[in-house]
This record gives sequence, structure tokens and C-alpha cells, in this order.
Amino acid sequence: MPRATVLLTEDDPSVLESVGDALQDAGYEVLRAPSSREALLKLSDAVHLLITDLWLPGVDGLALLTEAKQRHPLLEVVLITGNATVQSAIQAMKAGAFDYLTKPFTPPDILDVVERALEHRRLREEITRWREHGDEQTATQIRNLIGRSPKMQAIYDTIHRVAPFKSTVLVTGESGTGKEMVVRAIHELSPRKNGPFVAINCAAVPASIIESELFGHERGAFTGASARAMGYFEAANHGTLFIDEVGELDLAVQAKLLRVLETGTFIPVGSTKEKSVDVRVLAATNSDLQLAVDDRHFRSDLFYRLNVVHIDMPPLRDRIEDVPLLVRNLLERLCAEHKLRVPDVDEKALEALQRYTWPGNVRELRNTLEAVLILGQKPLITDVDLPEHVRRAVGGTATGGPAPAVDLDVAEKETIDKALRQTGGDRNRAAQLLNVSVRTLYRKMARFGLR
Repeated sequence: MPRATVLLTEDDPSVLESVGDALQDAGYEVLRAPSSREALLKLSDAVHLLITDLWLPGVDGLALLTEAKQRHPLLEVVLITGNATVQSAIQAMKAGAFDYLTKPFTPPDILDVVERALEHRRLREEITRWREHGDEQTATQIRNLIGRSPKMQAIYDTIHRVAPFKSTVLVTGESGTGKEMVVRAIHELSPRKNGPFVAINCAAVPASIIESELFGHERGAFTGASARAMGYFEAANHGTLFIDEVGELDLAVQAKLLRVLETGTFIPVGSTKEKSVDVRVLAATNSDLQLAVDDRHFRSDLFYRLNVVHIDMPPLRDRIEDVPLLVRNLLERLCAEHKLRVPDVDEKALEALQRYTWPGNVRELRNTLEAVLILGQKPLITDVDLPEHVRRAVGGTATGGPAPAVDLDVAEKETIDKALRQTGGDRNRAAQLLNVSVRTLYRKMARFGLR
């Protein structure tokens, strides 16, 4: 049975043939159309994904995208262009495109974007079913957030309640707990779901250019600024901007972020003209912003403005009862990705997986299962197939109770606590004593509950 049905629209016969063949070889059913008119004739509810060239004779790709989305709202659309510009990308995203590819591209490029687009459609379908029927199975898997534990049920309820409003939401939690999935779920369930969703990870952007990335810049604003550039706020207009690792922003940029949150206006770097935007801001961090406020590394007024609604993602060790459900769901997804048969998991292996404390949370669990699948490829996963550090763990319980810290965690916590006592609570001096950055110290303190 085909994995999904893809409608490919391209007026270049060679591209139509090569891309279509690559998709067919990957197991997709491919409908081919050399024009927008023929594409609209072949379009139906059975089509899961539309791939179309941006420049087509007659009705162009953007018009085809708009018409197709009106007829079939759940349809995902990927645009192909030989001359991508920022403006065309923004137009495509505003019109509802999932992504766009610039020629020339390779078969792996097209297969990657197709898989992501179809996964996005599947998740939107799950959310739609949840909103219409509210069934438990869908509610426990909203945007890949899997679990039936009381803590996760409370998070699902908060997502559903906050999604319809424009209020800012601050999502906190350790790395790997699913903070971005919460943010995407809020966007998908909001009235802005058809608007752009734009994400920026502040930890991945050099501090020297983060202001320009967020707010854009004018030509000549600084060395190398040869043309005007649109920032993330402008790109997210009428949609959602996700600011990940918001605690990494320096104080000057924090002040500018506070202004746009309060007034909806900002001034691009190198400009004197104010711009207005309608953007909902959702933020996330794995550090303790309250600690940063206490040490004056984060503005208190911005913290309170971001923290209108607070969602704290529990670490996996605090919802260990969800591990069996997570294991089954992750195995199904991984096996679909790697074209493998889904194995069973015996009782001893599940017990070992629940004993381990998972410092890397769901991300670590997924990576562990992927390694077991690839290295083993057995019909039954036993405890012998698990990595030794997981198999020999003694930190967790199979009953859902909180897992006590392993010895290394205890030693690290005691070392940090000792450094803080020696410096009279001065976190800057304590960080120097421990030979770590202040931000790293914040994260460690938050992890171990130290203040």
C-alpha cells in the first residue's frame, strides 16, 4: 500500500519525471500534472501533499496553493522555485505553504521535506480530531506529547485553555522534555494556525547579530549590511513567534523585546521608522529565569511580561509511568522511518527502562530506542539489548514514583551547594570557582532545586 498520495505539478518535463520517479521509488503514489489547471482537476481528498513549481504558465504556484488550501484545508503544500527571495518565501508561508525548495535540489532534499510535511499533516489531523471529539487517545498524543500521567493531562488542559488567546506563554523544563512541541500545539490550536509560525533559538545566534535577526536591519546599518533584511518579528506578522532559550538574550535586546510585547512596535537596526506587527510571542527556556532576575541578568519586567501563562514540562523521571506508552509510540515512529517491523518489548526490558532516570528525557529515550532497533533488528527487545548504563540503573521505580538521584548527580549537587556556601551565595564567584559559565550554573541550580 502506498505511504501517501502526492500531487506533483511542474511544467518542466525533466523535473516532473525525475522528482516523480524519486517519490515513486520511495513508496509514494504520485499524480503528475504539467499545469495548474490539470492539478486542480486531479486534486481530491485522497491527495495528502501538493508539490508545485512557483512559476507556472497561466495560474502560478501561489494561486494554485491558495485555491488548493481553500478546497482542502488539511492539504500540505511544498513550493519549488528556481529563484527564491525573502518576499516570495514570506508570501508562500502566509498563503499556507509548509516549506519551499530552491532548484537545484537532490532526491534526499525532496524526500526529507515530503516526510516532514506528511508528518505535519498527520499531527494536524490528530489535533483536529482532538478538538472535535476530545477522545483520550488523541488528547494524549497532541503534537507528539505522549503520556497519560496526571502531570501531562494537566499540560494538555492548559494548552487547550490558553491556545485561543494572544497571551504570552513561557514554557520551562529540562532539555528534551518537549517544550517546542507544547509551543507548536498552542499555535496549531489557536486562531493564528493558518498564519506563519517562526522560531528562533537565541542560544544558536551570536549575541552580536541577535537584535538584527529579531527586528531586521536597514541597508548600511552595519558592516556587511548590503541590503535591507526582514527580521523574525516581521516574518511572523499575524502569526506566532517562538523565542527559544530566551534567557540567552542580553539586557539591551531584552528592553527592545519588552517594547514590542507591550506596544506591538519596534524599530529595525539602522532605521528611525517605527514598524507595527501583530505577533503572538511564545517563549521557552531550560534555565531558571527567576534566578537570572535575582542576579540582574534578566529584566524583571520582561520576565513578568513573558510569564503570563507558565507551563513547566516535567522531566521523564517524574512521570515514569508514561515510559511504556512512550516506548510503544516511539518504536512505531522509528520503525516507520527506518522501514522496520515494530518489535515487542519484554517485561524485564520495560522494567529497566522505567528504572533509569533519563537525564536527557524523551530525546534520550528516543535515541536509545533507535540505537537498539538499528543494532538489533529483533522481533523482541529484551533487557540484554539495552545499553549497559540503562540495564544496570538502580535510580528509578516501575511504579511511577520519583526516581532518586544517581551518585554522580548527588556529587554534582553537593559540589555546587558547597561553592555557593563558600561564596556566600554569590553566583558569579561560585561560577568562577566551579570553572563554568554563570548561565550553566543557573541551569544546574534549577535542575537540583538549589537557590
